[in-house]
This record gives sequence, C-alpha cells and structure tokens, in this order.
Amino acid sequence: MIASRLIAHRGASLLAPENTLGAMTKTHEIGTPWVEIDVNRLGDGTLVMFHDDQLGRLTSARGRLCDQRWEDVASLDIGSHFSTDYSGERMATLSQALDHIQTLGLGLNLEIKVYPEFTPEQIVFDTIKVLDTQWRDTDKLLISSFNSEVLNLLHHWRPDWQCGHLWERIPNDWAEIAEELNLVSVHCDHRYLSVEQVSQIRASGLDLYCYTVNEPERAAHLLQLGVDGIITDDPLLLGASR
Repeated sequence: MIASRLIAHRGASLLAPENTLGAMTKTHEIGTPWVEIDVNRLGDGTLVMFHDDQLGRLTSARGRLCDQRWEDVASLDIGSHFSTDYSGERMATLSQALDHIQTLGLGLNLEIKVYPEFTPEQIVFDTIKVLDTQWRDTDKLLISSFNSEVLNLLHHWRPDWQCGHLWERIPNDWAEIAEELNLVSVHCDHRYLSVEQVSQIRASGLDLYCYTVNEPERAAHLLQLGVDGIITDDPLLLGASR
C-alpha cells in the first residue's frame, strides 16, 4: 500500500475548513498520516490549494478563479464559512501547502484540477516545477487526477512519480489505461464500486482508494473487501489509525 488506510479528504474537511493550512494541522493532530488536497491555478499562473473554479462557496467574494491574481485572493478569509475558530484562515499557495505538509510529516495525495479555462499542460508543468523544488520524498507523494492527459504528461515528464487515475465509475478498460499511463493506483467513488472490481484491481497489483467515505460501517465493509485506503472528511469517525 502506497498511502495509508485513512486519507484526510482536503484535510479532514468535516473538522476544519477544507484545503487550508489549518486543516493540514488538524489532520496531523488527529493522527492521520496522509492528506488529500487539490491544486488549482489562478489567472496569473499562481498555483493554489483550492478545489473550486469559483470563489463563492468558500469566501465572501465572487468570481472565477481563472480571473484572479494572487494579490486579489491572498487576503480572502476562507475559514469563517466553517467556524469562527478559523476566522482569518487564508488561501495557501501550493508552495506554502507543501512546506507545511512536510513540516508536519504527512504523506500527500495531490489531486490536480483542470478546468476548461486552462490546458492540462499549463497546470502540469507548473506543478512539476514546484514539486521538483520543494517535495523531498516521492515515496510519500501520490498524484491523482480525473484528467487522463494530466496523467499522460506526468508519465512522460516524470515517469518515476506515483500516479493514480480518479474516476467516478471505473471504466471497463481501466487495466489498459493503467498500463498505458504506468499508474500505481485506482481512485473511485465508493458508491459505484463492485466486489468484482475490487478483486480484479487487487489481482492487478494496483492500489485501490475510495472517496468520499464518511460512514464507519461502509468504510469497514470496503476495507474488508480489500480496498487499500479510504478518503474521508472525518478520519475520527473511522478511528484515526496508521
């Protein structure tokens, strides 16, 4: 297993505001060894830890992420929507997030987001530059994306990096795609996962991670079936464990 049995989704996002440095700290505090975050791109090319392509859900501002510069968003409060305890929490650049995650000693599942305003090349090459400069232990890094072109670019330019394909429903040709892209893992929505798929993926030697599982009984069932890891908003529901 590359990652851990439990992976904190966007930084245990039922316990702290998602994709924030505070959420990374919370992940560490509760003893969850791996965290999943999103990398996204601003209009000026700055890479940020942020899921959406719009500001509205998590901030009091409005607008598309692709229309923003770093100076436009650096002071936005992205914690108050969650709790007054996190008032003043700011958006973090990918660089800031990587520094904090490594300081905490966490493993990282980095999801690369691609929205229509940018090409896969634009975010992949910038992400490679930041990771090359800052990330030290590639054994504790697992990159995932719903976008096959992102994974193809990574396979070409950084063939030694560990990558996994995100799907909602696993396609019938998952094994061929995994071989073509030299994947190490499959990531899927647990609601559409069959027992047969679990068996086939385990037999292939690939890791299997399921998102987003927040019910203890469902998590236990998936692990019993042979799923390697659970991506969850609240690892405490499942008993934070290595």
